[in-house]
Amino acid sequence: MARRERTFFEVKRPVFAGAGPQPGSGGRFSLIEGDPLFELQRGAHLVGGRHRVLPRALTLAVIGYLPPLVLALFFGAARGALVPLHTRFLIAIPILLWAEGFVDSRVQSAVASFTDRGLVKPADLPRFRSIVADAEQLHHSVRMAVAIVAIAFGLSGLGGLVGRAPHLTTTAIEWWVAFLSLPLFRIVLLQWVWRWAVWALLMARTSLLDLELQPAHPDLAGGLGFLEQAAISFLSLQVAAGAVVAGGLAVRLQPVWQGIAAFTFITVVMVLGPLALFARQLVRAKRGGELTYGELASRHNRLFAQRWFGGRGPELLGDPSFSSLADLGTSYGSICRMRPLPIGRLSLALLLAVCLAPAVPALLAGVPLNDMLVRVVKTVLL
Repeated sequence: MARRERTFFEVKRPVFAGAGPQPGSGGRFSLIEGDPLFELQRGAHLVGGRHRVLPRALTLAVIGYLPPLVLALFFGAARGALVPLHTRFLIAIPILLWAEGFVDSRVQSAVASFTDRGLVKPADLPRFRSIVADAEQLHHSVRMAVAIVAIAFGLSGLGGLVGRAPHLTTTAIEWWVAFLSLPLFRIVLLQWVWRWAVWALLMARTSLLDLELQPAHPDLAGGLGFLEQAAISFLSLQVAAGAVVAGGLAVRLQPVWQGIAAFTFITVVMVLGPLALFARQLVRAKRGGELTYGELASRHNRLFAQRWFGGRGPELLGDPSFSSLADLGTSYGSICRMRPLPIGRLSLALLLAVCLAPAVPALLAGVPLNDMLVRVVKTVLL
């Protein structure tokens, strides 16, 4: 019998007794369970039980935030020098850690809904399962985890090439922030960038399947309305990133519109990008539904007119033909209102609010109101 190769988590189990994928996800696809960096944190007993966020947030704060803060209290620091640390360790990192459960539950539900709702045809089920398995394999990649850590610390060294790394004459605070505090934040952030990339790739490959969309579905998205919750949940990441952007804009004040434009572009791509992959199928389903249901409505209306207007019809009260006429009209109206993207107006309004939120601190810091409004409008519309 061939010897089975042990997985990464099985090899590490003697060192981290609690590491390894846990059965909490019930066999469903997960963007969190199985992540090598997450499992190492679980093995170090920083994750588990009711407290998934607080132990890790405090540990990161003790390492990356508290020492520079203490040094600044004793030796002084320039005004606004610690704002990037405040926004990253007191706002962004706790939000990013909390978002793990929030986003993962919605992503799990969305992936399961493709089969639970019968959107994947029986002939395509093996291919869909293979797509999900490939996404899980990518998500569990140890090489990518190592790359994330290397990039996070490497960017600090790379800063020397563009004049942003500390010099020998700079303070210990700047050294600590550049080579420990910021890399810790980057690891947490890059983990989420990779998770989103896995989600986007999963949606891209799924969109290539010939899905069994339902044009008359009341969600006005052919039955794909469940994707809205998963896509919007990624706004929690942008709320965290927006806090960092807002802190930078509040300190520098200039140029506000460039930061808002870049942040808006990234936010829109992360939320709407995976949904836009299904636009072609949704448009095709709407066009086909209008033709199919239109033909059915024509036959139904013709028979209805012959029955009721061609001569003396049966008793009006309780006749089911009126109910079928109303139901058919409702179904056809739903088809006509189908959206090219499975997202509603309320979610789009929330998306816009998150995009514009980083401009608020700069506004409160003294940027004239009319100047701010002009910049924001130009950023959004132009």
